[in-house]
Amino acid sequence: MSWGLAEEAGKATRWLVSHNLPGAEILAQLLTQNDGTDYAALCPVTTTGLWHAPQGPLCPLIAGATICDHAAHLTDEEGFALGPTSYPMMLLPFAAGLAQLSGTSVAVSWPGSAAVLTQEGNMSLTEDITLMADHATIVQIAATASPIVPASPCVWRADIPADVAETLGALAHRTYAPDTPESRLAGAGAGLTDND
Repeated sequence: MSWGLAEEAGKATRWLVSHNLPGAEILAQLLTQNDGTDYAALCPVTTTGLWHAPQGPLCPLIAGATICDHAAHLTDEEGFALGPTSYPMMLLPFAAGLAQLSGTSVAVSWPGSAAVLTQEGNMSLTEDITLMADHATIVQIAATASPIVPASPCVWRADIPADVAETLGALAHRTYAPDTPESRLAGAGAGLTDND
C-alpha cells in the first residue's frame, strides 16, 4: 500500500488498540488476505448508492479513508452504505474521524454489530455479536443523534501475540532497502564507518 494509506492503517490500528480492541490482529489478518491484490480491486466504487469493490470485498482501510474524504456527504439521510467489506471493525477508527470532521455522532452497523462514535472520541458498542467478523455483507454509516457516551479508559500499551508481531514484522521487512555496498556508499546506515 502507499505510504499515506500505510500511515492511516497504523493510526487506525492504534485507535483500535487504545479502545481495547485487537487492532494488530485484525491488521495482520487483513494485510495477509489482501497481499498481492491490486489496489484498484479493493477501492470503493462510489458512483452508486451502495459502495462496492470492482472485485471481491472492500478493503476497510481504503473505504475508511474514502469515507473521511466524503465527510460533507454525511448530512444525507442515508449516510454511506458499503457492500461486502472485509474486517468491518477496521472502519470504526475512520468513523471516529468522520464524527470529528462532521461535528456529529456517527453510527456504524453491520449484521450483528453496531457502534456509535461521538465527536468527542468516545465509542458505545450497542451490539457486538460479529465485531470480530472477517467480513460483512453490508455496512451502514450514518449521522445519528448524539448520545451521552461516557469516556472509556484509554489503553496506552498493548501486548501483541508473538505470531501477529511476526506476521507484521515480515510484511514490514518487505519495505526495507537491500543492504548493498552501493547503498552504504550512498549514505545508508553508517556508511563505511562503524560508528556504533
